[in-house]
Amino acid sequence: MKKISAILIAIICLSIQTKAQALKVGDVLPNLALTSTAGTVYNLKNQPNAKGFILVFMSPNCDHCTLYENRVIALHQKYKPKGYGVVAIGPYGDDAVKYPFDAMPAMKKLAARKHFTFPYLADEKFKYTWLLGIAKTPTAVVLKKQANGFLIKYIGIIDDEEDENKVPKQKFVEIEVNKLLK
Repeated sequence: MKKISAILIAIICLSIQTKAQALKVGDVLPNLALTSTAGTVYNLKNQPNAKGFILVFMSPNCDHCTLYENRVIALHQKYKPKGYGVVAIGPYGDDAVKYPFDAMPAMKKLAARKHFTFPYLADEKFKYTWLLGIAKTPTAVVLKKQANGFLIKYIGIIDDEEDENKVPKQKFVEIEVNKLLK
């Protein structure tokens, strides 16, 4: 019984510590650099014309993500010319053995099938997924470029309507990016 109690306490402490280490709105993400479906490393700091980014954590095999694919494409088309392009991130992208339906081969197929014009990156060992406290997909993160990195302006859902055939009442990502463009 003492062993079980000790293990439970350790798990709770680790859980609290992990959550405490996650970045939140108002914090600065120093940089993000990951391998893309194009086979190159995409580095946020190496994008001189960007004012910021709309990160979207999404998986090829996630039913909820599938419902948002066209809206993510539309976000990129609308905001890339204004300096806030989409960068998609596959949380399971680096492990084709454990996650064969969500890893890089599936990401490449999705990017080709949907004609993504934005980078789709494979997170390595959930580094940025955990760092940004992402618990489900799709989740968006709006970043504003600064001299010392990228200020986190928003972390959350893209909008309030999961059904792709209905019009959302609240487009949370668009609201945040529009504030940055004023």
